[in-house]
Amino acid sequence: MSDAYDLIIVGAGPAGLAAALYAGRGMLKTLVLEKGIPGGQILLTDWIENYPGFPEGAAPFDLMERFRKHAEKFGAEFMTDEAKALREDKPWWVVDTEEGALKAKAVILATGAAYRRLGLPGEGRLTGKGVSFCATCDGAFFRDKPI
Repeated sequence: MSDAYDLIIVGAGPAGLAAALYAGRGMLKTLVLEKGIPGGQILLTDWIENYPGFPEGAAPFDLMERFRKHAEKFGAEFMTDEAKALREDKPWWVVDTEEGALKAKAVILATGAAYRRLGLPGEGRLTGKGVSFCATCDGAFFRDKPI
């Protein structure tokens, strides 16, 4: 792991991994910082049927692993740690983590999203079995059915 980067990307979901790919192709020394498993929220679904170029669908873990390998092919480095703070220390941006401070000329925050839950009884148990958070993702499952 280097002392300084051209770019640090906080978050390794689809947006962070795509940014890493393009940064690497642009010959930027790039670090992707992820607190969990690369892939983000997309890993919570069973099957992806609406991603371009995969008409037969794709397993989320496999798709995100392909994103990661593609970014690594162009030199992106990966680190598992949690960003705790971002501060400016001209001419650098400093990302404080559990392991220490990382510095870069630029930082992309690709921290993703979280479902807004209602807190209703059975909501967690029924997520993916009738409780849905994404009309684009899950709408086809409910076509022509009363909801």
